[in-house]
Amino acid sequence: MPTDINKSELKSIIEAVIFSARSVVKKEELYKYFSGFTRKEIDGAIEELKNFYKKNTSLVMEEVAGGFRFKTKKNFYPYIKEFYGFKKELRFSKAALETLSLIAYKQPITLKEISYYRGTQSSYMLRQLLDSGLIKIAGRKDVPGHPLLYETTDKFLEVFGLKSLEELPSIEELKDILKGE
Repeated sequence: MPTDINKSELKSIIEAVIFSARSVVKKEELYKYFSGFTRKEIDGAIEELKNFYKKNTSLVMEEVAGGFRFKTKKNFYPYIKEFYGFKKELRFSKAALETLSLIAYKQPITLKEISYYRGTQSSYMLRQLLDSGLIKIAGRKDVPGHPLLYETTDKFLEVFGLKSLEELPSIEELKDILKGE
């Protein structure tokens, strides 16, 4: 960590680090790098940045997957989409959402368990989700045959805009949502 920076420079450097990152920047990484500052000082700089971007720019500094990234505010999406000619939005089939939901709520979970809950063979869907980076192999279950275990990734949290899995709606909340449809 550079030792010759002051608190006002800290905020600018954090901003530059997050802006230039290819993926989310974890708070723990910032704490480690800026070890000459307290966690409270680093958290304060992060909050100032979040508030500044929320009020003054077309960007927002979003906390997701245990870290931070810059993202365009939603009201600018139509313009960006039109300017760059984006045709296709990220869409998930019903089978993909079923499988992803099971993994998110029951992780770590095996292929056999997923197929049981879905009532159909799910290996193709698992391969698709693995290839997309939304899930990963988390090890093997300690039962005969030692089947692979699957869990969600940080990319899953990023795609769905979640800070952590604790932000997933509870089963009761899901039931209420489904009743309203």
